[in-house]
Amino acid sequence: MTMASSNSPIHVDDGFNEYESAAKCQKSTTSKNRNELKAQCSHCKTIFSAKSSSRTSHLRRHLNSYLKKVNKDISQSTIATQPSLGAISTFLVCGKHSFRTVEEPGFRYMMSIASPNFKNISRYTTARDVLIYYAKERDHVKEELAKAPGLICLNSDNWNLEHTNDEYICITAHWVDENWKLQKRIIMFRALFPPYDGLNIADELVLCLSQWGIDNKIFSITLDNASYNDIMVSSILCDGAFFQVRCCAHILNLIVKAGLELADDVVGKIRNGIKYIKKSKTRRKRFYNVTNKNFHLNVTKKLRQDVCGQQDKDYQIFALSNEEWRNVAILCKILKVFYDVTCVFSGSNYPTTNLYCRGVWMVHKVLLYTIKGLYSFLTPMVKQMQEKFNKYWAEYSLILSCAVILDPRYKLNYVQYCFTTIYDIHASDFVETILSNLRLLFDEYVKKSKSTSSSLAGSSNVSDKNPVDSSLDEHNVNSVDFGGDFDESDDYKRYLNESSTRSEKSQLDIYLEEPELDKSSVRYNELSLLARDLLAIPISTVASESAFSMGKKVITPLRSSLKPKTVQAVVSLDDWMRAKGFSTKIGSNNDDDDEDDEDDVSSIAF
Repeated sequence: MTMASSNSPIHVDDGFNEYESAAKCQKSTTSKNRNELKAQCSHCKTIFSAKSSSRTSHLRRHLNSYLKKVNKDISQSTIATQPSLGAISTFLVCGKHSFRTVEEPGFRYMMSIASPNFKNISRYTTARDVLIYYAKERDHVKEELAKAPGLICLNSDNWNLEHTNDEYICITAHWVDENWKLQKRIIMFRALFPPYDGLNIADELVLCLSQWGIDNKIFSITLDNASYNDIMVSSILCDGAFFQVRCCAHILNLIVKAGLELADDVVGKIRNGIKYIKKSKTRRKRFYNVTNKNFHLNVTKKLRQDVCGQQDKDYQIFALSNEEWRNVAILCKILKVFYDVTCVFSGSNYPTTNLYCRGVWMVHKVLLYTIKGLYSFLTPMVKQMQEKFNKYWAEYSLILSCAVILDPRYKLNYVQYCFTTIYDIHASDFVETILSNLRLLFDEYVKKSKSTSSSLAGSSNVSDKNPVDSSLDEHNVNSVDFGGDFDESDDYKRYLNESSTRSEKSQLDIYLEEPELDKSSVRYNELSLLARDLLAIPISTVASESAFSMGKKVITPLRSSLKPKTVQAVVSLDDWMRAKGFSTKIGSNNDDDDEDDEDDVSSIAF
């Protein structure tokens, strides 16, 4: 048995079967003593039996034990002699820097000034340090997942890297911790091997869950509407063991695209006009001068692809008539509803499940309002959009509709109000279906609670010192301004004044009977267990999609040969460091970095 020399790279055991690789071994040094074959460790000189009956398992155990000890000693000595080295991994990962940065003269000069005892390191040493750091943090994340008091919700999305044509999968875990804080962590970011079909992706998902030890803790999975996802889910769903949720942001995008296809003439003029302006610095300067002097518009904002230049003769081919401008103004007013709902649905650091019912209802209401014919030029477009809406949302998701009832600012009254405005006398049927589903779910949690004799984990941490001052309040009934004809706040207040409460006295019904906003302390154990799991369900795949922005910076055309282990380590570490408070907003183009997300859900005070 031969051990790695002190100057050789040390193998980092990733802990997962798919990353494990055998340590490089040389031929055993053997000696015959009394006709018995011996093996000697070339580093510590320990003698082992090498008889064929002894096999090699004891040699591998010694090798693995020694490598762990060497890695630990290297890590400790590195920290002792180079106190800045541990921070370098965080600097490189969170700053999206190349490993070659540590070899740049400017970086080395900076480190020599900041820490005179700092010894220069190579990019290979840095890559190894990042892998060690990843393995350490991965173990911490695994502990967090194991300690999650409720079930874990997943979302997943795939991404094709253009310059290599490789297909990558990202899986993100969401859960509400014992302090009622919404948590999310990337647990897989790796390249897929063809074929990229549902069965292959299902295998990857099952492997991932097994590696993290959470295969029995999954509550739901959120996916986009790709056909292979249906095949994937059908192959792993077990008697409704967890729910499949379709990405709501993706559905909204499909609805809008279906409508804009019929408004392409007007939209095309605007897009081409903007392209014309942006192609010339002189045109841009002239455009901004006109908008500033004549219209007093904010010229600090960039011109978007999707304003008419009257002083450029060549621009007239893109100019809109007065009637077209009026139509565009109406179209923008309607599309703003879709934009606002999409922005709310796309949040990944605050609960979105409780916002589903209101968001879908707002879109539904706008389509019904417009289809009445008030704006006849929009009728064909809206019909197209309504067909797409009915394909996915003709029936509201039962599991997501239950979540809004468990938000103490909405409860059952808001669901009744929404369906009454849409279905009129038939609203009670829809409401009763949702309520029946909620009761079934609640009964299951009551049975589970009794069988395990457990109470709400961490409930004592949720005090009533300020139970409603959280991010959920930023997305309450009146927070998103849909404007004008589409604002329901006054209408809903009138509905509340006319509504009545129920008389049943189960734990669920007592909660439903209470005022719309309850500031009492934690009192509903089983209901809290259900609410915790429901609130953790993401209704979009944005959390996974945002990781692809990081992926583009890690796997550049010049770094397309990076090993999958390194790619996963860098992307995952960036996500985990962000959860620890290392913000990447400065200089980052991540999709979810342009919002001040909060992750506190403690306003749900049961």
